Amino acid sequence: MPISLRAAALRTALERALDGPAHLLALDGRTRIHAAAPAPSDESTWSAVLSVLRSADNWGSSDTVDGPEIWAEIHEG
Repeated sequence: MPISLRAAALRTALERALDGPAHLLALDGRTRIHAAAPAPSDESTWSAVLSVLRSADNWGSSDTVDGPEIWAEIHEG
């Protein structure tokens, strides 16, 4: 399933802010982008990441077995 230009742009912006990969998952009517969270003390990266996340429809963070993760969702359609 192709993703929207908005979801692709958000993924690219998040990867630039993190200087690392962001993963994409197309779900029923939405696209979820997730990546490892920056270190708590990395204020400049957090500032850039939060700026990107605010452009999403929903965003947040969660703990995973690999460590803290940030995520953003775009509602498609």
